Amino acid sequence: LMYILAIFFTQAVADAITSPEASDPIGHNGVEKLQILFGSTQASLLTLIKVVSGGVDWQEVSAPVLEHVSIFAGIVLLLYIGFAVLVLLNLVTGLFVDGAMKLSHSDNEVELLETAYALFKKARGRSSRSITLEEFRGLLNTTGMIRFFEALEISKGRADDLFNLIDRRRVGRLSVEELVAGGLMLQGPAKAIDLAV
Repeated sequence: LMYILAIFFTQAVADAITSPEASDPIGHNGVEKLQILFGSTQASLLTLIKVVSGGVDWQEVSAPVLEHVSIFAGIVLLLYIGFAVLVLLNLVTGLFVDGAMKLSHSDNEVELLETAYALFKKARGRSSRSITLEEFRGLLNTTGMIRFFEALEISKGRADDLFNLIDRRRVGRLSVEELVAGGLMLQGPAKAIDLAV
């Protein structure tokens, strides 16, 4: 897009400078200014980059184009500037939002892991590395289990489904790692637990 516009502005300026039909002849200062800004494709490309990135003021570029080239070229330049600024703003906003989402997801993983370890500690003591379905059911009304299900955004009524879905080996026992990994896979709007049941 920028390259096509650079060619357009280079051609429009060249036509305006060399046109014998110009009703308002461009003075020496105007020609010099236009040649610096749009005298070649490379100069035009550099000017278009500068205008969007703040390297040169819009007024310094748009005024000579509107005054000496044409209103149409000036409007094209202003539309380009508006479009490019919006694209840049959306890009920067998108990067910030993506970074915040990654941090939030990471925090959620840590919270889920801490909650799962607390549940295991409460169910079996410090030495336990796994939990049975009965122990899992017995903890349903505890604060830790409520936090665990809230973090997963799943109803406690689906506890058996959750346990059975995560227990792929069908041994009736889950390790802390299996519970957390399974829980993390189930996060998001389209819950795997709903798809599996």
